[in-house]
Amino acid sequence: MRCLERPERAFWIGVALLGAVAVMAVAIPAEPLALDQRWSELMRDIATPLLTHLALVFNALGRGVGQLVLLVAVGAVLVLARRWLALVCFAVVETATSASATLIKAAVQRPRPPDGLVHPVSSSFPSGHAAYASATCVALVLLFPAPRPRRLWWWALAAAGILGMAWSRTYLQVHWLSDVVAGSLLGIGIALVVLGGMQRWIRSAERQAGAADG
Repeated sequence: MRCLERPERAFWIGVALLGAVAVMAVAIPAEPLALDQRWSELMRDIATPLLTHLALVFNALGRGVGQLVLLVAVGAVLVLARRWLALVCFAVVETATSASATLIKAAVQRPRPPDGLVHPVSSSFPSGHAAYASATCVALVLLFPAPRPRRLWWWALAAAGILGMAWSRTYLQVHWLSDVVAGSLLGIGIALVVLGGMQRWIRSAERQAGAADG
């Protein structure tokens, strides 16, 4: 599996992002920050039927059947390609992201914004939808690398997916801005740690095997 040119750097960037989430989890107040409140008011001010429908599409893609269909489709592609290590890494990324978001929510217990347009369960910090979208988008770009001329386009598409999901959670008034920032950092961090860590381990094993053969 060769998904990263510099797996060591990706791994440590992921560790730094997870550290930032840990700091936010400890420091985040139950009451919204001033920036959270201003952003929430802006989302109310720009509300239109079209934007509401778009936000609800993102909501559906990040839960239930929408989420299941995407995960099964990616898994099926990896199985048909017999990319077993990539399949394991993808499963670890998704499982770790979901479990981490759930545990942090339980620990922080931050109240959600009032008057949400949908009614999710559990607490507000961090956004599980944002974490899922970020981990999945980053993992897909890394596990299905495009040739260099097209790589930036795939990263741009991944960024659009991450930002779109994060925006939708605040537009629907079910998360504060700081919730979706933390969720996005969590998902990206886990994807980089898992994929970067696995590639580091593979390179180390190959070096040891080469030294033994020599």
